[in-house]
Amino acid sequence: MKKTLSFLILPLIFCAMIIITFAAGHAFDCVFFRLGIYPRHLSGLIGVIFSPLIHGDLEHLLSNLSALPVLTGMLTLVYRQNYFKIFSVLYLSTGILVWLFARESYHIGASGMIYALASFLFFGGIIAGEKGSAAISMLTIMLYGSMIWGIFPLEEHISWESHALGAVVGFFAAFIFVKEKPKKVLTDKDFDFTNPGFKTFSETSVYEKINYQFKE
Repeated sequence: MKKTLSFLILPLIFCAMIIITFAAGHAFDCVFFRLGIYPRHLSGLIGVIFSPLIHGDLEHLLSNLSALPVLTGMLTLVYRQNYFKIFSVLYLSTGILVWLFARESYHIGASGMIYALASFLFFGGIIAGEKGSAAISMLTIMLYGSMIWGIFPLEEHISWESHALGAVVGFFAAFIFVKEKPKKVLTDKDFDFTNPGFKTFSETSVYEKINYQFKE
């Protein structure tokens, strides 16, 4: 049972850290936004680690928490073997690109990670070429397809750079971490006429012929 539910550990820990940070900031009247990413300033590099944990107000917090646990849970469920490595690459790469290319202002919040996760899951499902992976892609676009507007500079106080750069990171990470599943290639073993139990196509019943034709 513990192994079955292990994919929930990372989403729960990450979201708990965000909630605790927000609660601590309000309880002790701390100004955490200065721990956000401030592009191209050495002091702003600390935000690569801390900015996804910091949120300006309750609306900002709830907006991100509505998507973050779902997307992180999908990542850990589908990519159980290396989800922590993928998560770390998305986390750090998004922050570094924001520090390099975004406007000179404090960038806070986990929305960059949300876009990175959504992009990775969508493109990873396409690259894998499996029915289950394709379903993840479709589910991602159905639930969060409207997020596409967030990558454009439509609102002045929204870090659209974090959204756009997170999506770019997710796209490239999908090509790095997801391998296309090879198609099965028929070999001589699949046509073993010496096997007593092997039937030639002409020896099968009409029902078996029809069933074989439509077998996937």
